Amino acid sequence: MKQNKIFQASPDLDDSDVDSVVNYLNSGGWVTEHKVTADFEDKVKKFVNRDSAFCVPNGTIAIYLALLASGIKDGKRVAVPNITMIATINAIIWANAIPVLIDVDENLCMSYEKLTNTENLDAVIFVPLNGRTSDGPRIESWCFENNITLIEDSAHALGSSYDSKKCGALGDLSVFSFTPHKIITMGQGGMILTNNKKYKENIYNLKTFNRSVDKLDWHDGFGLNFKITDLQASLGISQFKKINKYLDLKKNNWELYKKQINNKEIKFINFKDNEVPWFFDVVCSSEEVKEEIKKLLDKEDIETRDGYPALSFQGYLSDVERNDLAFSESISNKILWLPSSNNLSEEEVSKISKIVSDYKQT
Repeated sequence: MKQNKIFQASPDLDDSDVDSVVNYLNSGGWVTEHKVTADFEDKVKKFVNRDSAFCVPNGTIAIYLALLASGIKDGKRVAVPNITMIATINAIIWANAIPVLIDVDENLCMSYEKLTNTENLDAVIFVPLNGRTSDGPRIESWCFENNITLIEDSAHALGSSYDSKKCGALGDLSVFSFTPHKIITMGQGGMILTNNKKYKENIYNLKTFNRSVDKLDWHDGFGLNFKITDLQASLGISQFKKINKYLDLKKNNWELYKKQINNKEIKFINFKDNEVPWFFDVVCSSEEVKEEIKKLLDKEDIETRDGYPALSFQGYLSDVERNDLAFSESISNKILWLPSSNNLSEEEVSKISKIVSDYKQT
């Protein structure tokens, strides 16, 4: 009998999620963005202690609108870590701003030292990659002292915390993503959060055609349609009710991986107590070792995923400004993401861990 495939990441949807969506459909709502979306926004903003939250179709659009709302466009210079999902830098390019690649530290987050030695920046996008927070608060202070806009791309980090605040509350604006493999999902979707009243007004106008308050089809300026639907938000609310369960499962499975994997070719990057892993990442001793481990797991129908390649390796970004990127370029091709779904069982973690532990380099 063929065993069930273990996916690297898959959504955890149960009867409560189905009921939430079906109940909404049976309610006679207009399906488009309305009260249920506002309820979801309210729940998330209170969870991270922000004043305002706005749902948008995805995390890429969230970063893009955060840039536009804060005036970061048309030639403004934006620091971005060299290891991050491609959406982070593409949003900068979309806004017609200028990305500047910054090396990462041992936590795979933007290096404070490399950042603060970079001149003439208008904005920084800090990414708590995989839920690790690293020097986020120091970068926030440096940006404030130097009048530099700070946007936190927390797509991976819902539920993680810095020492004094949750991820999603750092800097001038923050964003989340709710794609199927994130901590919680609503299929697709993103969110922008801010405490700045002017940015709040700008985001609302940009995502709703900049409609006049008094006249439905009159407009006070440029704007587009970046709304989601209450149908999506009904799933988001159902998922959000389970967030503490999901965070506990993530932490527990990470500890099991660390305890059970014992191989000199594999290293772990630690998480602090206040950080929650999004994906379970390991650093292999070489790219060759990574590929061999992937093949062994694949033979057992266990799916893995390479970590993000350094942005500087992307051919179409060859002309992007950069400084010394030695660390990120040396480590990015050695990172392997092990199965990390919210519903990953302890038995599956043990099976994966044994295969990785038993590996011997050929």
